[in-house]
Amino acid sequence: MSFLTKSLSVPVLSLIFARVLYAINWFNISSIFYLILIDFRQDVSMLGLVTASFLLGIGIFQVPAGILAAKYDPKKIAAFGIMMLSISSLLSGLATELFQIAVLRFLVGVGMAFFFGPSVILISAYLGKGSDGLGVGILNSAHSLGGIIGLFGWIVIAQNVGWRASLIVSGMLGIMTGLFLIYGLKQKRQQQQQPDGDKKDDGHLQHPLHNGFKLRANDKEHGTQKSNFKIKLSDLRLVLINKQMIIVGLSLLGIQIGWNLVSTFVVLYLKNDLHVNPYFAGMVAGLAMVFNVVFAPIFGRIYDKTTRRRNRNLGLILLIACGVVVSVNIALFSLENIYVIVLSIIMIGIFISGGFVVPYTKAREIAIIKLDQRHYETLAVSFVNGLSLFGAFWVPFVFSIIVLYFGYPTAWLIGGFLTILFIIPIVKLAV
Repeated sequence: MSFLTKSLSVPVLSLIFARVLYAINWFNISSIFYLILIDFRQDVSMLGLVTASFLLGIGIFQVPAGILAAKYDPKKIAAFGIMMLSISSLLSGLATELFQIAVLRFLVGVGMAFFFGPSVILISAYLGKGSDGLGVGILNSAHSLGGIIGLFGWIVIAQNVGWRASLIVSGMLGIMTGLFLIYGLKQKRQQQQQPDGDKKDDGHLQHPLHNGFKLRANDKEHGTQKSNFKIKLSDLRLVLINKQMIIVGLSLLGIQIGWNLVSTFVVLYLKNDLHVNPYFAGMVAGLAMVFNVVFAPIFGRIYDKTTRRRNRNLGLILLIACGVVVSVNIALFSLENIYVIVLSIIMIGIFISGGFVVPYTKAREIAIIKLDQRHYETLAVSFVNGLSLFGAFWVPFVFSIIVLYFGYPTAWLIGGFLTILFIIPIVKLAV
């Protein structure tokens, strides 16, 4: 089966569409929050609180979702996640106070935690061997596409029909996408696998990254039956207390800090501090997503090619370089110059791609190749993602407090510093 056919297959498309709506329901709340603040007569600190609640939900439940995906069918876990986040987003449009929105955003985060890890494993399995970085890149592109729609499109919708109706619409679309995902993942997966442990001449291990999926899928044609695999506490500890895995998670934490600050506060910053038209503010914020859509698969392919060589540290060097560029450009927001901000947004959109692709793929490599824990590849991805999201939950709230007392320029400088601070430990794995 050709690569193009696999890329356009119903299961892959269902995962991509689900990821797009996942991202819409992630980012739309930030773009319309200025309208919510007007209704509830609150300040920027409430945006920090709501964002912190969301990050707690998505961060805390990454590991439980990964464990469930290791024991049960990851398809069911992914479908449950997309339905939960969509229903919670819909209910957010009916909230009568900000505390209710904070609780519902926590539940949106929980649903996203259950979708994310399984989706990474499933799309790589459907695309085939040697496409691990590309699979993550495609999902990141879909995430950014949803971010563009959420950041800009939902400003337009909310301005015309109100912020409540806009959240109800995004929730309903998410439910429809969830139904398509359930249908798509029931389709038979055509496989052309090499024998176990096959290697290319360059020494790059090809098969094990997909072996865990194959074992579960073979239990029943459509993967709906429980696996005989049993979770062992000793194996969980091997993955969750691994020093390399924790370092990878910290590097992703740095990337998450930068990305969450940019995607959460840029629209509000441009509108309230620089007095930019809200439509234009949404367009500027969406630029990062536009360039991420284009460059995420490219960085995924770059990573795949560099790690086929014997020196796998090239992938980590790529991560460090991307982190430095993102950090510097966040700090440049402090200049309060719209032209500088636009250019910085573009640079962040390009290089944040590598910042996400490398840690997720590296986590899978550690679990499968170094630890020989093939059943826990989903858990490995979920763990580093959970560590990064849970570790970042306090940042939006602290950022908003700094804005209130010291202004946005100081807050952006600190945000840029925190971004690179947590990426630095990855140097230990690169040398």
